[in-house]
Parts: sequence; C-alpha cells; structure tokens
Amino acid sequence: MNTLTTQQDLLNDHLPIMMAVEPPVFCVLSGRAGQGKTYLMTHGLRQCWADANGVSIDDVGLLIYRCADREAAEFAGLMMPAKNPETGELETVAIKPDLIRKLDALRAQGFKYIVLVLDEVLQASQDVQKTLSSVLDSSENTLGGHSLGEGIYAAGTGNRQADRSAARPALGMLRNRIANFELEGYNANTVNQWITKYAEPKGLLRPIIDVAKLHATDGFFDDLPPVDGSYCSFRSLTRASALISSYIKRTGDMKIGKVMQELVASIIGTNAAKVLADHFDCTGEVPTAAEILANAEMALLPSDTGYQLLAGTLALEIATDSVAADAAITYITRLRGDLQVQLGVRLLSKSEKLGFILISPVATQFIQRHPDLIALARIIEV
Repeated sequence: MNTLTTQQDLLNDHLPIMMAVEPPVFCVLSGRAGQGKTYLMTHGLRQCWADANGVSIDDVGLLIYRCADREAAEFAGLMMPAKNPETGELETVAIKPDLIRKLDALRAQGFKYIVLVLDEVLQASQDVQKTLSSVLDSSENTLGGHSLGEGIYAAGTGNRQADRSAARPALGMLRNRIANFELEGYNANTVNQWITKYAEPKGLLRPIIDVAKLHATDGFFDDLPPVDGSYCSFRSLTRASALISSYIKRTGDMKIGKVMQELVASIIGTNAAKVLADHFDCTGEVPTAAEILANAEMALLPSDTGYQLLAGTLALEIATDSVAADAAITYITRLRGDLQVQLGVRLLSKSEKLGFILISPVATQFIQRHPDLIALARIIEV
C-alpha cells in the first residue's frame, strides 16, 4: 500500500531526506486525475533538487517524459541496420534511446543537475515498467545499457487504478526500488495547499477559490471520476475559472446564466457547476460592470458580505486601464473595511503589473491611508 502524503509533507519533509542520501531515493507519486501531480513534480520537485545541491532552480534542467503511449523498445533503444565503419558489413545496432538523447541535450545546454519526470508511468505497459525499473533505481541509473549520468533525480507519476484512467498495477520489482507515495484526497488541508501554492498565485477568480474552500469536504470535488462525463478536480476547476473570467470580461456580468452554466458543467460536471452558479447568481444584489464604470459612487452596494465580495471582485476584473481602475477603487472603498484592504491591495498589484496608474483622489486617499500596502502589492500575484 502506498504511503499517503500531502504536497507540503512531500516537499518539506520526505524529499529533502530522500535526496540527501547517496545515491538518492527516487519515487513514484500516484493520485487522482487532475489533482496536480505533474505540476507538483515539475515545480516543487525541481526546487527541492536545487536546494539539495545548493544551486538555483534555474540551474536545474527539467525533462518531462510521457510513458503511457510508448513501447518498451522506444526506451531500450530501437534496433536498426547500420554499416560497420571498419568492415563495411551491415549489422544490427541499438540506437541510443530518445530519453538518453534528451538528457544529453540538456547537459549540452549547461545543466549539471536534471529532474526527470516519467509522467503517467503507472499507465505504461508492464514491459515499459520493467524497462524503466533501472531508471527509477538510483543504484543502477541506466536505460538500455546507457548511463543516465550524474546529477539526475528521477520520479514517476500516475493515477490510481480506481481513477478510470487506464492505470495498471505497478510491478513488484519497480515498487521495491522506489518510495511509493499517494497524494491525499480532497480535504480542507489539501484544498488549502492547492489554493496557497497554485490557485492564488495563478490568479484564479476569488469566488471560485472561496467556493473550493467552502466546499472542500462536501463532494464538490469528485473523489472518483464518474463512469462518463466531466467531473471536478483542481485541473478542471482551473479551466472553469478561465472560462468564467473570459465570460465576465466579455459581458460585464457576474451572474452565470443557463447557457454559461451548461458550458461550465461540460468542464467540471453538473453538480459542481450548479454550486458555482448558485454562488455567482446574485440577481438584483450585485451591480454590473457597466454600472460600476458609469457611476461607481452610486452603483448598487449589497448589504451581504458575500455579495460585497462578488461585487468587489467584478470591479477588480474590469480594471484593465487607469479609467476603469479608478472606478474600481472608488467602488471598492465603499465596501466593508476588510474587503477594502483585501481587494484594494490586489488592485494596486494589478495596476503595478499591467503598467497603469491610479490617479483619482479616491485612489490617492486610499494609498495614503494604507502606505504599507504598496510594498505588499508589488510581491503578490493577482
């Protein structure tokens, strides 16, 4: 049975110890589809390997190699006819494996340290797993008789067999060479880690982040994929956020109507789409973008805190130039105090990154009241 772990525990506790021994202990991480395994291994793992070797993350090369759609011969090296340069006779020789050539190319670019991610290795055939066992065994560090070279940290990813993603049982000989981890399912801890490490830095819509946090344990996320159709995962919710953000910018409307709800359902499933729609659906409670832009001082101000957050988020979304940003800050400063600070600092950060200036008297007064927010705005992601 695989050891359950969280992103935080894997990156902060397990990997530093595994990387400190000689040779390092490689691992395979399994988990639900769309849970962020590949992102974790390609970003967090790379930083860990950099830290273990006392170098910058920019000094660590990255090779993501898909395993699910390849044959074992591709890894071991295809046999091809070639003329012997000494005798002139035709012989059958093994071509250097593509994976080895890609590692050589990274070294030619100057990378002394490399993270190799064998993506979807648990979806690979048993023959492929058998071939890759020497790659994931750090004491062997070879593929098809070719050395992987120094400075490599190899790790695999894959789904569980229950995830309806064509995962196969990992061979015993493979499992006995590596550390076997499985990411914990959707709970308050894992959702909060995703929000902190991914959703907020990537700029997902705040209401979507709030829904994820509020519904972390009540079935909003699908622990197991349905037999058919879409379902809600970290990956699909990220795509839904992009769709809704595009919709808001096109229409200036924070309400998710029937057509938009159907589109979102095609990405995250019917149940999760309804939860999002209910959260966004504030007919008569939240002003439109046009109303905020036309008269931010008089636009409808909800009394409910949740609706105020939605209205403030809408104001933030439409702030794409100085004029719209001044309207946004005017509206945001009408909200309750904690939302003023929360959304105000995000607006300042957005203006900093997009290169426009807030010049209205309201904006100036806000900045004067909160001078400490300027430094914070320069480091947060919107």
